[in-house]
Amino acid sequence: MLTTSNINSFSFNLWQEGQQELINSLTLQPLVVVLRISQEDLDKLSIDPLISLVNKLNLLGIKHIEIAWSSHKNWIIFIKELKSQIKISHLGAASITNLEALEIITNLDFKYAMTPYWDKELQQKAQVLGKVLIPGVFSPSEIQQAFNFGYRIIKLFPASTLGLNYVKQVKASLNPFPFIIAAGGIKVVDIDIWLNKDFSAVALGRELIKNNKIDPLLEQWLKVKTRKEIFKSP
Repeated sequence: MLTTSNINSFSFNLWQEGQQELINSLTLQPLVVVLRISQEDLDKLSIDPLISLVNKLNLLGIKHIEIAWSSHKNWIIFIKELKSQIKISHLGAASITNLEALEIITNLDFKYAMTPYWDKELQQKAQVLGKVLIPGVFSPSEIQQAFNFGYRIIKLFPASTLGLNYVKQVKASLNPFPFIIAAGGIKVVDIDIWLNKDFSAVALGRELIKNNKIDPLLEQWLKVKTRKEIFKSP
Protein backbone atom coordinates (compact mmCIF):
# COMPACT_ATOMS: atom_id res chain seq x y z
CA MET A 1 0.00 0.00 0.00
CA LEU A 2 1.29 3.47 -0.92
CA THR A 3 1.85 5.82 1.99
CA THR A 4 2.23 9.59 1.75
CA SER A 5 5.99 9.23 2.09
CA ASN A 6 6.09 6.62 -0.71
CA ILE A 7 4.10 8.90 -3.00
CA ASN A 8 6.40 11.82 -2.21
CA SER A 9 9.46 9.66 -2.79
CA PHE A 10 8.04 8.43 -6.10
CA SER A 11 7.25 12.01 -7.21
CA PHE A 12 10.68 13.25 -6.17
CA ASN A 13 12.42 10.48 -8.10
CA LEU A 14 10.22 11.21 -11.12
CA TRP A 15 11.15 14.89 -10.83
CA GLN A 16 14.87 14.10 -10.69
CA GLU A 17 14.70 11.59 -13.54
CA GLY A 18 12.75 14.08 -15.66
CA GLN A 19 15.53 16.62 -15.24
CA GLN A 20 18.22 14.16 -16.25
CA GLU A 21 16.26 12.94 -19.26
CA LEU A 22 15.85 16.51 -20.49
CA ILE A 23 19.50 17.33 -19.87
CA ASN A 24 20.54 14.25 -21.85
CA SER A 25 18.26 15.19 -24.74
CA LEU A 26 19.34 18.85 -24.78
CA THR A 27 22.97 17.81 -24.74
CA LEU A 28 22.35 16.07 -28.08
CA GLN A 29 20.31 18.96 -29.51
CA PRO A 30 20.86 22.12 -27.43
CA LEU A 31 17.80 23.94 -28.72
CA VAL A 32 14.27 24.69 -27.52
CA VAL A 33 11.63 26.32 -29.73
CA VAL A 34 8.87 28.22 -27.94
CA LEU A 35 5.56 28.81 -29.74
CA ARG A 36 2.70 31.10 -28.72
CA ILE A 37 -0.84 30.62 -29.98
CA SER A 38 -2.30 33.96 -31.06
CA GLN A 39 -5.35 35.39 -29.33
CA GLU A 40 -7.14 35.44 -32.67
CA ASP A 41 -6.51 31.74 -33.31
CA LEU A 42 -7.65 30.88 -29.79
CA ASP A 43 -10.83 32.92 -30.18
CA LYS A 44 -11.67 31.37 -33.54
CA LEU A 45 -10.51 27.87 -32.62
CA SER A 46 -8.22 28.06 -35.61
CA ILE A 47 -5.91 25.13 -34.88
CA ASP A 48 -4.44 24.57 -38.36
CA PRO A 49 -1.71 27.26 -38.14
CA LEU A 50 -0.29 25.66 -34.99
CA ILE A 51 -0.46 22.13 -36.43
CA SER A 52 1.22 23.31 -39.63
CA LEU A 53 4.01 25.10 -37.76
CA VAL A 54 4.74 22.18 -35.44
CA ASN A 55 4.73 19.82 -38.43
CA LYS A 56 7.36 21.96 -40.14
CA LEU A 57 9.51 22.01 -37.01
CA ASN A 58 9.15 18.25 -36.70
CA LEU A 59 10.23 17.75 -40.29
CA LEU A 60 13.29 19.91 -39.63
CA GLY A 61 14.16 17.59 -36.77
CA ILE A 62 13.44 19.86 -33.81
CA LYS A 63 13.22 17.71 -30.66
CA HIS A 64 12.13 20.23 -28.01
CA ILE A 65 9.02 22.32 -28.63
CA GLU A 66 7.21 24.37 -26.02
CA ILE A 67 3.73 25.83 -26.21
CA ALA A 68 3.21 28.93 -24.11
CA TRP A 69 0.46 28.58 -21.53
CA SER A 70 -2.73 30.62 -21.90
CA SER A 71 -5.71 30.90 -19.57
CA HIS A 72 -7.96 31.08 -22.64
CA LYS A 73 -10.78 28.53 -22.45
CA ASN A 74 -9.75 27.02 -25.82
CA TRP A 75 -6.07 26.47 -25.02
CA ILE A 76 -6.64 22.96 -23.68
CA ILE A 77 -8.53 22.04 -26.86
CA PHE A 78 -5.53 23.14 -28.94
CA ILE A 79 -3.11 21.05 -26.88
CA LYS A 80 -5.26 17.92 -26.98
CA GLU A 81 -5.65 18.24 -30.75
CA LEU A 82 -1.93 18.85 -31.21
CA LYS A 83 -1.01 15.80 -29.15
CA SER A 84 -3.51 13.64 -31.04
CA GLN A 85 -2.12 14.60 -34.44
CA ILE A 86 1.62 14.95 -33.93
CA LYS A 87 4.21 13.05 -31.93
CA ILE A 88 6.78 15.42 -30.41
CA SER A 89 9.87 14.02 -28.69
CA HIS A 90 9.84 16.54 -25.85
CA LEU A 91 6.72 18.68 -25.66
CA GLY A 92 6.95 21.34 -22.97
CA ALA A 93 4.78 24.14 -21.66
CA ALA A 94 6.14 27.66 -21.35
CA SER A 95 5.18 30.63 -19.15
CA ILE A 96 3.75 28.64 -16.23
CA THR A 97 3.16 31.18 -13.45
CA ASN A 98 0.46 29.77 -11.17
CA LEU A 99 -0.79 26.57 -9.57
CA GLU A 100 -3.81 26.24 -11.85
CA ALA A 101 -1.62 26.27 -14.96
CA LEU A 102 0.79 23.78 -13.38
CA GLU A 103 -1.98 21.32 -12.55
CA ILE A 104 -3.51 21.62 -16.03
CA ILE A 105 -0.26 20.97 -17.88
CA THR A 106 0.44 18.06 -15.54
CA ASN A 107 -2.95 16.54 -16.39
CA LEU A 108 -2.19 17.08 -20.07
CA ASP A 109 1.01 15.05 -19.59
CA PHE A 110 3.54 17.59 -20.80
CA LYS A 111 7.10 16.25 -20.56
CA TYR A 112 8.28 19.36 -18.74
CA ALA A 113 7.51 23.05 -18.32
CA MET A 114 9.24 26.37 -17.78
CA THR A 115 8.43 29.38 -15.64
CA PRO A 116 9.87 32.89 -16.17
CA TYR A 117 11.00 33.37 -12.56
CA TRP A 118 11.89 31.65 -9.28
CA ASP A 119 8.81 30.90 -7.16
CA LYS A 120 9.50 28.49 -4.30
CA GLU A 121 5.84 27.72 -3.60
CA LEU A 122 5.20 26.87 -7.25
CA GLN A 123 8.35 24.73 -7.35
CA GLN A 124 7.32 22.83 -4.23
CA LYS A 125 4.01 21.96 -5.88
CA ALA A 126 5.79 20.91 -9.08
CA GLN A 127 8.05 18.62 -7.05
CA VAL A 128 5.04 17.00 -5.36
CA LEU A 129 3.52 16.42 -8.79
CA GLY A 130 6.80 15.03 -10.13
CA LYS A 131 6.77 17.68 -12.86
CA VAL A 132 9.98 19.38 -13.99
CA LEU A 133 9.26 23.12 -13.97
CA ILE A 134 12.50 24.74 -15.10
CA PRO A 135 12.84 28.06 -13.27
CA GLY A 136 13.80 31.29 -14.94
CA VAL A 137 16.61 32.89 -12.94
CA PHE A 138 18.35 36.22 -13.21
CA SER A 139 20.80 36.69 -10.34
CA PRO A 140 23.55 34.51 -8.85
CA SER A 141 21.47 34.17 -5.66
CA GLU A 142 18.52 32.82 -7.68
CA ILE A 143 20.79 30.35 -9.45
CA GLN A 144 22.01 29.17 -6.04
CA GLN A 145 18.46 28.93 -4.66
CA ALA A 146 17.36 26.80 -7.60
CA PHE A 147 20.42 24.56 -7.27
CA ASN A 148 19.94 24.14 -3.50
CA PHE A 149 16.31 23.23 -4.15
CA GLY A 150 17.49 20.39 -6.36
CA TYR A 151 17.51 21.79 -9.88
CA ARG A 152 20.33 20.70 -12.14
CA ILE A 153 18.83 22.51 -15.13
CA ILE A 154 17.74 26.17 -15.12
CA LYS A 155 16.83 28.92 -17.55
CA LEU A 156 18.72 32.22 -17.60
CA PHE A 157 16.13 34.85 -18.45
CA PRO A 158 16.30 37.31 -20.09
CA ALA A 159 19.68 36.21 -21.40
CA SER A 160 20.03 39.01 -23.93
CA THR A 161 19.83 41.54 -21.10
CA LEU A 162 22.41 39.74 -18.95
CA GLY A 163 24.79 39.28 -21.86
CA LEU A 164 27.06 36.64 -23.35
CA ASN A 165 29.68 36.82 -20.63
CA TYR A 166 27.31 36.43 -17.67
CA VAL A 167 27.95 32.72 -17.09
CA LYS A 168 31.71 33.22 -17.24
CA GLN A 169 31.45 35.99 -14.65
CA VAL A 170 29.44 34.01 -12.10
CA LYS A 171 30.58 30.44 -12.79
CA ALA A 172 33.63 30.54 -10.54
CA SER A 173 31.58 31.49 -7.48
CA LEU A 174 28.90 28.84 -8.10
CA ASN A 175 30.30 25.33 -8.05
CA PRO A 176 29.02 22.91 -9.21
CA PHE A 177 27.26 24.76 -11.97
CA PRO A 178 23.88 23.64 -13.39
CA PHE A 179 22.88 23.03 -17.01
CA ILE A 180 21.89 26.50 -18.24
CA ILE A 181 19.43 27.36 -21.01
CA ALA A 182 19.79 30.89 -22.40
CA ALA A 183 16.37 32.37 -23.17
CA GLY A 184 15.03 35.75 -24.19
CA GLY A 185 15.92 37.80 -27.25
CA ILE A 186 18.14 35.22 -28.96
CA LYS A 187 18.16 34.85 -32.75
CA VAL A 188 19.01 31.79 -34.85
CA VAL A 189 22.14 33.45 -36.17
CA ASP A 190 23.41 33.76 -32.59
CA ILE A 191 22.88 30.14 -31.42
CA ASP A 192 26.50 29.05 -31.70
CA ILE A 193 27.75 32.31 -30.19
CA TRP A 194 25.77 31.61 -27.01
CA LEU A 195 26.70 27.92 -26.94
CA ASN A 196 30.38 28.87 -27.17
CA LYS A 197 30.02 31.09 -24.11
CA ASP A 198 29.38 28.32 -21.55
CA PHE A 199 25.62 28.15 -22.07
CA SER A 200 24.38 24.57 -22.35
CA ALA A 201 21.40 25.24 -24.65
CA VAL A 202 19.36 28.10 -26.07
CA ALA A 203 15.64 28.81 -26.38
CA LEU A 204 14.23 30.56 -29.43
CA GLY A 205 10.88 32.32 -29.41
CA ARG A 206 9.49 35.39 -31.11
CA GLU A 207 12.72 35.99 -33.03
CA LEU A 208 12.40 32.63 -34.83
CA ILE A 209 8.99 32.89 -36.46
CA LYS A 210 7.55 35.82 -38.39
CA ASN A 211 4.14 35.59 -40.06
CA ASN A 212 4.07 31.84 -39.43
CA LYS A 213 7.34 31.43 -41.33
CA ILE A 214 10.40 29.85 -39.74
CA ASP A 215 13.74 31.63 -40.09
CA PRO A 216 15.50 29.69 -42.92
CA LEU A 217 18.77 29.92 -40.98
CA LEU A 218 17.37 27.32 -38.55
CA GLU A 219 17.47 24.58 -41.19
CA GLN A 220 21.04 25.53 -42.06
CA TRP A 221 22.07 25.36 -38.40
CA LEU A 222 20.47 21.93 -37.97
CA LYS A 223 22.24 20.58 -41.06
CA VAL A 224 25.61 21.80 -39.81
CA LYS A 225 24.89 20.40 -36.34
CA THR A 226 23.96 17.01 -37.84
CA ARG A 227 27.10 16.91 -39.97
CA LYS A 228 29.24 17.66 -36.92
CA GLU A 229 27.59 14.86 -34.94
CA ILE A 230 28.14 12.39 -37.78
CA PHE A 231 31.77 13.47 -38.06
CA LYS A 232 32.27 12.91 -34.31
CA SER A 233 30.67 9.46 -34.39
CA PRO A 234 33.11 6.49 -34.23
